[in-house]
Amino acid sequence: MAVTIQGRLRHDGARMETRGWTRCAATGLVSTQDITALAGVRAHHLFAGLSPPHLQRVLAASRIDDAEAGQVLFDRGQPAQHFYIVVEGQVNLVLYSKAGEEKIVDILGPGHSFAEAVMFMEGSAYPVSAVAAMNSRIARFPNREYISILRESPDTCLRMLGHLSQRLHMRIREIEHLTLESATHRLVRLLEARLPPDSDGPADVQLQESRQEIASRLSMKPETLSRILRALSDSGAIVVHGRVVQVPSRARLLAHLDAAA
Repeated sequence: MAVTIQGRLRHDGARMETRGWTRCAATGLVSTQDITALAGVRAHHLFAGLSPPHLQRVLAASRIDDAEAGQVLFDRGQPAQHFYIVVEGQVNLVLYSKAGEEKIVDILGPGHSFAEAVMFMEGSAYPVSAVAAMNSRIARFPNREYISILRESPDTCLRMLGHLSQRLHMRIREIEHLTLESATHRLVRLLEARLPPDSDGPADVQLQESRQEIASRLSMKPETLSRILRALSDSGAIVVHGRVVQVPSRARLLAHLDAAA
């Protein structure tokens, strides 16, 4: 199911302001949930620097799609015509081997964007496949319209380049972790990255992904992940309750970076 944002923005009835753009509040088509979701899209760094007219242009050409769990949003090699932001739910970026084995490249939750870098590649095609990991709502934006706006706004273009540079450095660090560090290192870094900033603990980490998804993301087998979780739990570094991982002390967790081979 897809709903055009343009149709939701224009109406002769009562209106309300949401972060610089007008939304209809007089029909049953618009819910508080919709308004909140679109406000989150407006606050995203890809749009925060746009002028109101530019924002209206890109939103008028955009859509919000409802995707069921397991639904493929696009396949690797498919022409890249849109980029996306997860509004609700979870999207996995995946690669498939010739044998059909799945490798999760990235796990994206609400507020995360994907496929935006591909729009700058001539004759671009998606380098990975995107799959809804659960029932999700995803906003998609046309590359052509966004690039047109960047041509008209050098400041916005520079901000976009800065964002892509940061993403590139993040990917380089991730490759280093995956190729040079042990499986225990990779899991410890994932857990530590999800702790509240500047807090030594105790703190809870709510895992939205399944263990199989986390194992794929960290390039290990599920049984290896289970073994490491048990070892960390036995050492007192974590306490596991289903998908909730309690970390009593950040320092105690990070100590395993030195202890792991």
